[in-house]
Amino acid sequence: MNVNGEVIVKASKEDVWRALNDPETLKKATPGCKSLTEIEPDCYKAEISVGIAAVRGDYESTIKILDKNEPDRYRLVMSANSPMGFVEGDATVELVHEDMKTYIKYNGVAQVGGKVAGVGQRMLSGVAKLIVKDFFKKIAKETNTQPH
Repeated sequence: MNVNGEVIVKASKEDVWRALNDPETLKKATPGCKSLTEIEPDCYKAEISVGIAAVRGDYESTIKILDKNEPDRYRLVMSANSPMGFVEGDATVELVHEDMKTYIKYNGVAQVGGKVAGVGQRMLSGVAKLIVKDFFKKIAKETNTQPH
């Protein structure tokens, strides 16, 4: 399924870039994130607890930041596994600064398998888009509250 959209942040591109690369901000912004540990530069292990419809699970996740072009764009690759199934995502995140605002534009694909996939594609697509949008809205909030 495709996941794309944009979130507007009232901050400089550099401040948004820092937030998108800060482990503590990433942890706060990731829905259901219990822990986030950097295992090598730009690669993290995370424990995430998420419920989709009646299917709730704890996921062991890997999050990688690739193809960095600071402060304009990077690629975010995520895989999460649990007894309930798996979720994999691959997205390009681009920052565009205009009129004293930074636009976080994201475009990617997600795949889901196992019991989680049994929820139904239409519902799953809606939930996935909400989770991703929520992540970037939290990044925006964290960026706006950080001292400059």
